[in-house]
Amino acid sequence: MSIETKNEHKKSTEVSFGLADLVGFIWQKKFRIILTSAAIVCAGIYYISGLPLIYSASSRIVLGDNEPSFSLPSVVSDFGYGGETILDTYIEFIRSRQFIGGVVDEMELTRTPEFKFTGGSRSPNEMREYAINVLLGGLTLNKIGDTYLLKISFDSKDPKIAADVANFIGPAFFVYHAKINTEKANDTSKWLNDQLGGLENKLVMAEDALQAYIEENQLIGANSQIEFARAEILILLEEKLAIEKTLAAVKSSLLQIDSAANDTKMLKRVDYIIKHPMMVNIRNNLLASQQAFFQISKRYKSKHHRYIAAHAAIKKLESEERQLIEQLVAGLRQNLSTYEQRLESLNGQMDKAEQKHSELSRYELQLTKLRREIDSTQTLYEVFVSRLQETQMLKDLGKTNQFSVVDYASIPTYPSKPRKLMLLVVVCLFAVVFSSGVWLLLHLISDKQTRLRNLLINLDVTVLTQVSKYKKIKLKKGFVGSTKKDKNYEYSESIRSLRAEISYGAGDTPIRSIAITRVKGSKTKSNIGIDLAESFGHLEKSILVDADMRQPHVGSEYGMEQLTPGLTNFIGRRLSFSDSHYRESGSQLSIMPTGAVPTDPLLYLSKPRFSSFVKKLSVLYEHVILEAPEVNLYSDIMVIAKVVDGIVLICDVDTTDSPELLEAVQRLRESRVPLLGVVFENAKNVRSKLPKRSRSKDLIKRMINY
Repeated sequence: MSIETKNEHKKSTEVSFGLADLVGFIWQKKFRIILTSAAIVCAGIYYISGLPLIYSASSRIVLGDNEPSFSLPSVVSDFGYGGETILDTYIEFIRSRQFIGGVVDEMELTRTPEFKFTGGSRSPNEMREYAINVLLGGLTLNKIGDTYLLKISFDSKDPKIAADVANFIGPAFFVYHAKINTEKANDTSKWLNDQLGGLENKLVMAEDALQAYIEENQLIGANSQIEFARAEILILLEEKLAIEKTLAAVKSSLLQIDSAANDTKMLKRVDYIIKHPMMVNIRNNLLASQQAFFQISKRYKSKHHRYIAAHAAIKKLESEERQLIEQLVAGLRQNLSTYEQRLESLNGQMDKAEQKHSELSRYELQLTKLRREIDSTQTLYEVFVSRLQETQMLKDLGKTNQFSVVDYASIPTYPSKPRKLMLLVVVCLFAVVFSSGVWLLLHLISDKQTRLRNLLINLDVTVLTQVSKYKKIKLKKGFVGSTKKDKNYEYSESIRSLRAEISYGAGDTPIRSIAITRVKGSKTKSNIGIDLAESFGHLEKSILVDADMRQPHVGSEYGMEQLTPGLTNFIGRRLSFSDSHYRESGSQLSIMPTGAVPTDPLLYLSKPRFSSFVKKLSVLYEHVILEAPEVNLYSDIMVIAKVVDGIVLICDVDTTDSPELLEAVQRLRESRVPLLGVVFENAKNVRSKLPKRSRSKDLIKRMINY
């Protein structure tokens, strides 16, 4: 099978689950999905109906809406007025347990039923902590746009409590914030004064230490010295790399020269010698002299003076070539010594330069450290001075922000939670999605067909087609023609697809003889081999041979008697071929049943007469279909496989497990059987794989017949 054909088979066996498959699955499981969704919806309705009514009240306050009437230094401005940062700070203050605890105490919320713990007796502290948690759980703080307005909302089961809490928090925070600012300013002023004295002494000491270090190590112009040392190291490094590269080339050439052992021919092959300009010139002169000598040797004999002169010129050039090679070798060895000495000198210079650079770097690092200490101390000193000025201004002005209540909360008349209609819609959507997902997951977990297909993909085995179930209507008594079967459209299309895969799947190599086998036995034999043979018989001259001498069924499918002569009679030389096969009326298909069932089928199948018979059938007929026993039960297929062009393995999706399919494929591969692929029998969802137009025609046809 060609590579392109294999790739096409792999693409055809890829597992996919598209939108059409999803819609089909939902339609198949619609009643289960509806029942599951209804149960979830009923539980959701019961839960929603028991939710308590929550009332929400909101007030609006402004926190620092006006800028201060005086300007502060930049450092102070960064600390004092940070836009959204300061507003976020206020919000966190309001959320703090210390502030909320004060609200609980002042409003005496621990006496309110909603804030009482009903699980038993608790200590006063525990009751207070529980009330704080309830208040934090119902409190919501939202900034209004890019303004300094803050919306305070509180949710409660009692509408009056919701309004009281929302209105109380703003003014309580104003008092709390003023108290904190006053205490903070006093403490900060005292601490800043203490710190400034220490920072001033530290700054003077750092400046003195820097000056002393510079004078002690004579580090005036240290940066210029470091840059000069770096440039010197870079120049030496570039020269070192160039010399190392040249030295490596010289050593390589000398290694080739030493291996030549004064052999002139081998020395001429050394790259350094052969590419030298003087060698190129001598080689060109020698080539010209040899060509001239060749022309002279055609016209004159060896004793002629021209012949002698030309020959002498060649000898002279060869001698000069040898001398030049010796000179080049000697010069190369001299260069090696020179380069090695220079490399050693460079290494010494680089060591000195690196040592000098290292010392200067240490000095530079210490200088940087001293300067950084001075800069950090100076910056910290300036910050502390600015903070001290800011603190003094805040103490003088009393407050820097204008706080006020913009809008008080009113007692709500309608509950804000729960939104039962929206919750009901969400529950319905969740119920549908959840139930569909659960049933889809269960379907994928229990989908044996998908697991078998994935196993074959991992084994690099082609799935030729998948065949759905069909029902027989009637069997005719006596062999008078083909059986009448109610093959629906899906089954017929699967058989035609299998025929096409066998006919065109091998590329340039024709497949004329095919053996049909199964993974394991079952109560009813598969009719795929018979239907495939009939499909071939409609197109070309074909023959169906029942080589299953364990459980023959081809004859019974066509209404023949049990002892109707067939394959065993012909192999045993008891009847001729014409007396052992039968022609189906209205078709180009011939039938050869098993005949008398032998006690040892392998004895018949192993005979040379069987092998030569199958080969002759491949010449007489366009397609030869052989029914064979199960691969996991008997070894007959291993014998039959030696005389056919390919094997088709039938896998019953309903009864076959993954280990059984794996065992069948491994047995065939270990025996080097030409496995064309696997056919899934009793497959599901075959109809969804067919073209929509064909499915519509089949539906119309069924409606008309009905």
